[in-house]
Amino acid sequence: MSTRNGRWVSAQVAAGILDTTSAEVCRLLSIGRLAGTKFKQPGRAGKAQWLVNPKSIEKERRLRARYTVMTPRGKRIALPR
Repeated sequence: MSTRNGRWVSAQVAAGILDTTSAEVCRLLSIGRLAGTKFKQPGRAGKAQWLVNPKSIEKERRLRARYTVMTPRGKRIALPR
């Protein structure tokens, strides 16, 4: 799914785009590196879903690309900051 269409995506979809887990996406939301909001589902007590701003996903992808390099064997390593 492309994030260019302007629709906010769920944490699970954002995790797929960022190639990480939804728990990591929730952590990025909590520390402020991703922008999002919690969407509560009416009529379902305790059921809520994080929706993530697609612009913040693109910003995070660019940030990760800047600090990640590929090794000759195809593995990704993070550069020290």
